[in-house]
Amino acid sequence: MSYTDYSQIFFSRDGRQDRRIRALQDDLSNAYSQMHRERSRMRSELSRVRGTLEQRLDRVSATLDAFIELSDVRATLSMFDHAAIARHRTLQLLDGTPMPSLDLRDVPGYWLVPAARGLHSLLADDVSRARLHFDEASRIDAPRARSFAALSCALTRAEHARSLGESVSADLLPRLPGPDTQVTRGQRALWMLTADGSFGDDAREHLLLSTLRGWSAEGERAPAVDAWSVPDTGGRVRGPNGRNSPRVSATADPQRRAARGLAELRERITGITAPDGGIGSPEALSPDRDSSDFLWETLRLLVEEGSREEAPLLVEANRLRAVIENNGEAGTPAAWGDDVGTAGSLLSRDLTREDAPPHRRTFSLVLLRTAVLDTAQDLAARAGEQFPAATDLRLHGTTVTLTSSGADRQQVEEARRRLRQRAASEGGTGGVLWGVAAVTGVMLLLSLATGNAVLWTLTVAGAAAAAYVFFAAEREKGDAEAVLRLQERKLDQQVEEAVQEWRRTRVEAEEHAAEAHRELEAIRSLLDP
Repeated sequence: MSYTDYSQIFFSRDGRQDRRIRALQDDLSNAYSQMHRERSRMRSELSRVRGTLEQRLDRVSATLDAFIELSDVRATLSMFDHAAIARHRTLQLLDGTPMPSLDLRDVPGYWLVPAARGLHSLLADDVSRARLHFDEASRIDAPRARSFAALSCALTRAEHARSLGESVSADLLPRLPGPDTQVTRGQRALWMLTADGSFGDDAREHLLLSTLRGWSAEGERAPAVDAWSVPDTGGRVRGPNGRNSPRVSATADPQRRAARGLAELRERITGITAPDGGIGSPEALSPDRDSSDFLWETLRLLVEEGSREEAPLLVEANRLRAVIENNGEAGTPAAWGDDVGTAGSLLSRDLTREDAPPHRRTFSLVLLRTAVLDTAQDLAARAGEQFPAATDLRLHGTTVTLTSSGADRQQVEEARRRLRQRAASEGGTGGVLWGVAAVTGVMLLLSLATGNAVLWTLTVAGAAAAAYVFFAAEREKGDAEAVLRLQERKLDQQVEEAVQEWRRTRVEAEEHAAEAHRELEAIRSLLDP
């Protein structure tokens, strides 16, 4: 075996080893990458598990701390047993539990004990004795005792609410705060009962008039009723070829929407101001289901507030109890003095809720009268927006002006001229015909000069080709003229349809404006009877 053969065998073996080494290196690199990804994933999982465990441990620790603190607070609250018994029996009375005797001990400085006695007398239909007990409670804490008397009378003995709660509600809630001012839960409860007529017509009228006078003196404006407003799409009336409105009839959409919104607004106001409206029925003086739940919850929170000394302890106990019930997460228990919303938002909610009591909707409508009237006037202005006298229609690169009398004829003729120019530029067989004819002529001259048979054959073939191209050009010319006539008729039809549609749109716009004017006058007569 020669030296060359040995060298070839050696180098071939060396190449295979190199390939195997490179393959092993690639496998090792892939294994390292896989291990790195698995390590990163495991580190991420461990971090998440560690965070979850730490959060759980924190919640468990917070729960245990709250439980220990609650035990200490309860030990301190045990010194107020008589106050706790008064709250317990008051809640029993409110739940309808019959109790022949309260057997409550006096708690110095605690208004609830005489108030509970007043409620007990009220449930026994002893109104005079109930009034004496309520007056005694008012001398201790007038705001809470009077609120309790008003709420308990309205929710348990509605027939006595007028005599016991009328003056009380006027003293506690002489007027509603400004539209942007927050209303507390207790104020909201008295507001709802007064507006519903639970305390009588005089109390309702007093709250209504005093609020109007107060807002007027302070320059407060009634908030807009967003639920009854129609969004403004922005726009002025556009032409038939607008980017978002290719048809002329779409140009009256803003006016149509405004007129429809005004009609719906008039229907809503009519439903509220109707003579019957359910006001004459006994159910009109009773709160609806949601309102009743809110009122009972407010009264319960007022009772559970506690005496002056134990109130901070009860707040802390409720907070700790919320931490325990929420697995260590802090919570904010509800309280009698919590804010429940601004006066303006609550008025809008009472007005727009279809299931709200009729008395309350009427009450809200009177206070929001200016805002509702402003909304009606805005819708009427949008419905009666001046419709443009002309619009532009883009046809074949030409702007054609449309009016109610028709289209501009010169501009239409310009569009027709451009249409013809475009059709003429698209004809392409004329140049081919002249080229074939020229080649045929040259071949004829050469055939005459030389008498060559091949040239004569080519000349005859060229003449036949020229004839074919000529007849094809004539046929294409006829087809092009037919297409041009069809396009011209389509152009005239488009212009005529656009003009008719523009006229109809103008008529619709005028009808919307007239309808909006009638609806606005009807709304004004409803709001200013």
